[in-house]
Amino acid sequence: MAENLIYIELFKNAYKRGYDPPQEQILFTIQGQNIGSIQNYCIISGLPKSGKSTFTTSIVASAFNTYDIFGMKLQTLPGRNKILYIDTESSEFDFYKHMARIKNVGNFDELPTFFDSFCLRKESPETIKLMIKAYLENTPECSIVILDGLLDIVMNYNDEVECRKVVNWIKEITTVNNLLLIGILHTGKNEGKTLGHLGSNTDRWAQSTLSVKKEENGTFVLEPKFLRSAGGFKPIEIEYSIEDNKFIQINSVAAEVPKIRHFTNYTEQEHNNVLNSIFQNQKYIKYETLISEISKIEKRGVNFSKSYLKFFKDKNFISKNLQNEYFDYRQQF
Repeated sequence: MAENLIYIELFKNAYKRGYDPPQEQILFTIQGQNIGSIQNYCIISGLPKSGKSTFTTSIVASAFNTYDIFGMKLQTLPGRNKILYIDTESSEFDFYKHMARIKNVGNFDELPTFFDSFCLRKESPETIKLMIKAYLENTPECSIVILDGLLDIVMNYNDEVECRKVVNWIKEITTVNNLLLIGILHTGKNEGKTLGHLGSNTDRWAQSTLSVKKEENGTFVLEPKFLRSAGGFKPIEIEYSIEDNKFIQINSVAAEVPKIRHFTNYTEQEHNNVLNSIFQNQKYIKYETLISEISKIEKRGVNFSKSYLKFFKDKNFISKNLQNEYFDYRQQF
């Protein structure tokens, strides 16, 4: 009986003649390059205090805007805009500091409601994995998981069997739940190699492994280590600006003037991000406030915002009630 069940399971995964799979859904890009797509995972590695969390929070913040941050862009699947952020290392103070950094980099007052973040420092490796699996089973609209850090879901990063099981678990949840996972992993002092058998295993099957290091001058640099779906990207160097009260990019890529895109060229998910940001804390909004909110999010003038508002109305994304207040019409269905 058991052999028959295995045989049936085998053929569920068989090649289907005449079948064309959906086009690859890329969710994480750097300088336009495919760094992470659905049913894959990426690794951001570096020594402790090397700037991994700084880059990670910037990547997360880019998901809540229509523009890149330091050339990096994260976006969710249409209709599945939930992002799960798991912090396994930080104290409560540092955890909220990371959340504040996301808001600072993204230039918004509060985190959107489609972003779920949890501090699981006190939990065991097995409990953390069970919690993530339970969340995904109950939140099918989640398409991105950020796991900071991977060392806390193993008891021994040099145990070859345990580490392989962890990688198999990552492969399982990314495939079954059709999502992208971005994991943060410490490196050892030995030429920046990811730690032990865990690092060797994650590097082997990751779609991308990125390396973060802190330079002697105090700047942080993100660069490619292993890329399976991209040709490469220029290293990204950032430093903290006291004047701007945030990290800024200082290398040649930062000097390039970003192309200003018109809203008519946005993807459906980018439109959703704008509306989700506007209506996350208020259900009904007056015309003038709505124009102001669009201008704030898009960092554009009043005429642009009025045109964008008309676009939203024409597409039936928003509507008005009897009090002439606008509401998110998408939420009615």
